[in-house]
Amino acid sequence: MTVLILTSPPRHAWLWLIGAALLIAWLRHDRAWRGPRDPGENQALLEIASKAAKLGGWVVHLPDRRIEWSDETWTIHERPRGKTVTLDEGIGYFAPEWRDTIKRHFETCVETGQPYDIEVEIIDGAGRCKWVRAIGVAIYDDAGRVSRIQGALQDIDERKRLESAARDLERRFAESMENISDAFFQLDTEWRFTYLNRQAERLLERPRSTLLGRLIWHEFPEASSGIIRQHYKRAVGENKTADFEVFYESLNAWFSVTAYPGTSGLTVYFRDVTKRHAADQHLHLLEMAISRIDDFVIITKSASQHGDRQSIVYVNDAFVRITGYSREDALDRSPGFLRGPQTDAATVEKINRAIALPRAIRAEILNYAKDGREYWVDMSIAPIVGPDGRATHFVATGRDITEKKRAAERLAESEERFSIVAMMTTDAIWDWDIATGRVQWNSNIASVFGHEDVPVEDGFREWEAKIHPDERARVVSSVLAAIDGKANTWLEEYRFRRGTGTYAEVLDQGHIIRNAAGEATRMVGGVRDITEARLIEAKRLQAQRLEAIGQLTGGVAHDFNNLLTVIIGTAETLSDEIADPRLSAIAKLNHKASRQGAALTRQLLTFAGRQPLEPAPLNINKSIRAMEGLLGTALGETIILHLELDPAAGHVRADAAQLEASIMNLCINARDAMPAGGKLTISTARDGDDAVIRICDDGLGMDAETRAKAFEPFFTTKPFGKGSGLGLSMVYGFVRQSGGRIDIESEPGKGTTVSLSFPRLASAAVPAEPVSAKVLQGGSERILVVEDDPMVRDFAAGTLVSLGYSVTCAGDATEALRTLETDGPFDLVFSDVVMPGRLDGLAMANEIKAHRPDLPVVLATGYADIESTGATSRFRPLAKPYTRRQLAEAMREAIDVSRGGQ
Repeated sequence: MTVLILTSPPRHAWLWLIGAALLIAWLRHDRAWRGPRDPGENQALLEIASKAAKLGGWVVHLPDRRIEWSDETWTIHERPRGKTVTLDEGIGYFAPEWRDTIKRHFETCVETGQPYDIEVEIIDGAGRCKWVRAIGVAIYDDAGRVSRIQGALQDIDERKRLESAARDLERRFAESMENISDAFFQLDTEWRFTYLNRQAERLLERPRSTLLGRLIWHEFPEASSGIIRQHYKRAVGENKTADFEVFYESLNAWFSVTAYPGTSGLTVYFRDVTKRHAADQHLHLLEMAISRIDDFVIITKSASQHGDRQSIVYVNDAFVRITGYSREDALDRSPGFLRGPQTDAATVEKINRAIALPRAIRAEILNYAKDGREYWVDMSIAPIVGPDGRATHFVATGRDITEKKRAAERLAESEERFSIVAMMTTDAIWDWDIATGRVQWNSNIASVFGHEDVPVEDGFREWEAKIHPDERARVVSSVLAAIDGKANTWLEEYRFRRGTGTYAEVLDQGHIIRNAAGEATRMVGGVRDITEARLIEAKRLQAQRLEAIGQLTGGVAHDFNNLLTVIIGTAETLSDEIADPRLSAIAKLNHKASRQGAALTRQLLTFAGRQPLEPAPLNINKSIRAMEGLLGTALGETIILHLELDPAAGHVRADAAQLEASIMNLCINARDAMPAGGKLTISTARDGDDAVIRICDDGLGMDAETRAKAFEPFFTTKPFGKGSGLGLSMVYGFVRQSGGRIDIESEPGKGTTVSLSFPRLASAAVPAEPVSAKVLQGGSERILVVEDDPMVRDFAAGTLVSLGYSVTCAGDATEALRTLETDGPFDLVFSDVVMPGRLDGLAMANEIKAHRPDLPVVLATGYADIESTGATSRFRPLAKPYTRRQLAEAMREAIDVSRGGQ
């Protein structure tokens, strides 16, 4: 029995409590909660359970049939939170094919009180089908009548997908086992068949239905009494793979067997090698036959280095009979020892040239027997070519024609045997007959590049026509030069037209096959699509370049921020305190110019990804709608603005001002790219876990070189004086600092699309921003100022002293901690974040927090993200450059809050 304790939950909370309670009751059955729990603890536990199980609650009130859903149920449906829906509306959220089923179960529960628990599909707010588990139970009133139906809805879509994937994996594994060329079966630990594939059925000549679950030794007695059982048991006993070959007499076949032991038994792969054994036997018979023929046979080992001689490794009986030399006399000697004074030197040279190429040759030559007797032989010499294309051995066969001049027939010349160096596997394989121009392609020319029914005749011209016009001459001349020369391989990279008309970056390589005269007769190779690899490499190089530029600009901007802090502060002081109107105007002009310098610095820091941001949850569609009027004015009358905003795009966490500035920058760039007018489309969409904003124009577009430099600071294609070159770099830095990415798709004359992708928030809750006080206040408290830059330190200290504070200064964190120990107490520590030495401002703040938790620390930064810096301190950091007013407000607020907390 499951006991559920509830205490006055907030309004609508009981709905998810119902769902969570149903889930807990379902899982625990007869286990009772021991002892009463705190109601708040119960509610928290149930909230955790419902979220972890993706479970929501619902109730249908009878007789009016109103439905109330918990927040989790609304979340499962991915619909905005409502109060109630009608029963028909609720059923309408289910997929059409499941509506009758859910309605039938519900009505049965209403009429008979019979609960239900079924798996069905719903249509969520985005229009997608989703699997859910629907549970319903009847609740009775005091009179025993069903007064309402309540239950739970559980999101099981991920589980169903995993189950489907598992079934598919199992099916594909089974198909693989069925289709492999080797026979395959498995035995359990008791030697019983648990699985056989189709090939095993064929080789064993037994259907698997008669073998599964049966003992192998009973079904195949011959295996039980022979070496098969010995190998199997040794493999299991020693836990080692067994490899052996065996002749199975009852099947009249030789098998090559590999047995793999495992915890569940033995896995056996085997194949029929009867033909190979027959080939071995045939080879033995052939050797015996060669030894008995009348013609002599000499096999020589090729010279390993230039200048070395060949050496005899085999002679047959006929050689001994014809020459008079024994095998021992001939082995390891050069065949040249058979020649003598009358041997024709030209014939010898001809043979040597043929061997050097290497190529087969037939010649008649005068040799000398061991006893000095001259004899003529009709001799054929053929090379045996290894995998590297070089001759490893030569086979010479000869017939004594001294007494057989009338025997005009000669021995059939051994067919040259050679193999082509193994080709590198590529996506689209081609075979080119150079003499005829025929080119044959494998099926990948269609699947990879989209070319159907490629003509074989005149295939070289067909291939040439698909090369990009700008590269055609270079590629064709390259392959022709390789053919005309002595090269054995050819390789080029170029653009190859797809069936759709677009071009792919490809790597094309081929192997040239030449005849004995060295003429190219055939070429075999393959084309590989490397478009994606080149794009990834280009993006990697661009990211590295931008990162290096970002580090440089970020460092310069940070140091400049320190200078601007002093300049702005002193200009503000002079502007407020100088009575002379002329000097006051100069001070105000100085203040205005320094603020513009601060704005430029912010743009540089934004590109470097170090601009202090104020991110908050925001609805990107709402932000774009709010800019519609401003954009219309900025774009002018010749540009048609079109918005395509998808509600599913949702919310992101970003700095609203920077997002609006980025969109405005991109729209202004698009306007400038359409000098004669055009259409600008701003669209939003959800892409997986991201929300995407796309700004698309039909303007001039960019070439590859311009795209590669687009994000670099100060790079611009606009005329001198028309742009700073910081627009796109600012957008790039803002997006990257916000955890997103930016992509550009553009071609000359085809417009530009810029895509901004941000991590999408699951919740759209937006906290209210506090309103800052506008009154400049000082105080008499004691403040420790920690700043490594002397000018910034003097400015901050002077400003605070002018506001009435008692100020002590330190040049780094180590000095500051020592000052706190020896010269305290202090009411507040004001410190820069980036400082030299072992500790920076963040580390110092943590050290102070550990030992003096009541001492407030306010940090200043011109580098790091405001939010991450703020996580270390209770108080909001100051962004450099800061004004006197901002400094005063931050000090006063921190001191007052700290004292209020005490």
